[in-house]
Amino acid sequence: MNHLGAILREARVKAGLSLAGMAKRTGYSRSYIGNIETGERQATPDVIRKYEEALGEDLNRRSLLMGSLGILAADSADDTATAIAHEVSNGRYGLLTELQTSHATDRGIAALVGRDAASLASLTKWSGRGNPLLRVNAAGILAKVPSPVVGSEAVTVLRNDGHVRELYVTAVLSRVLALPWNEAAGFATADGLNEQQVGKLTNELGNQYDAGARWCAAVTLYRNRSANHEAVTGSLLAALRTETATENVRTIGAALAGVDPLKL
Repeated sequence: MNHLGAILREARVKAGLSLAGMAKRTGYSRSYIGNIETGERQATPDVIRKYEEALGEDLNRRSLLMGSLGILAADSADDTATAIAHEVSNGRYGLLTELQTSHATDRGIAALVGRDAASLASLTKWSGRGNPLLRVNAAGILAKVPSPVVGSEAVTVLRNDGHVRELYVTAVLSRVLALPWNEAAGFATADGLNEQQVGKLTNELGNQYDAGARWCAAVTLYRNRSANHEAVTGSLLAALRTETATENVRTIGAALAGVDPLKL
């Protein structure tokens, strides 16, 4: 029996569920689940998630997470995300203080720890204290968690923390507009984007994977609305109909009303 299969079996047994009961809850056959628990088959990310859903709080989420890191990280192929997620899930933040993590790395980390309450609590705490790199990296990971509530918490950090905001906006502009970091930093606190760049940021309003990037796009578009007022207004209206994070709804509403979102 491999390590992950043993963890899955132990969690099921502790919850008082038979193989037949777990099969019914997950939709997989009894024999398939049995083979995973004995190590004859490899657990897939979907199987792991189904166990989490079926067992709820009866599952030792942290142990399961650590056993499944390699599997869940396979899609992103980001060793950095795996290493940082391992640290975060164990309450450590050292790697988050070294460099500003990329959009892809943040998404990978969020996929690994986004449903672990202890990890989210740690990230929330770190987003409000420590050096700017720790704060922006923690907020960046939170912003990629697919939860409107968690996304709103990350956006609140961006709005209230000037150092974090500048780093985050710079990263978004560098990625979306394909700009060198120094050039993107110049636009992070000023206007002057051309019509094509405004169009690219307009598309970023629909980035379903990053509540923070949507906020940065809305704020930057507000600042550059004179470049194409009609297009910016139409895009903000469209974004308002689909936005799920409360803080982003407030920001977009303010921008449409001609109110500086940073003064909310």
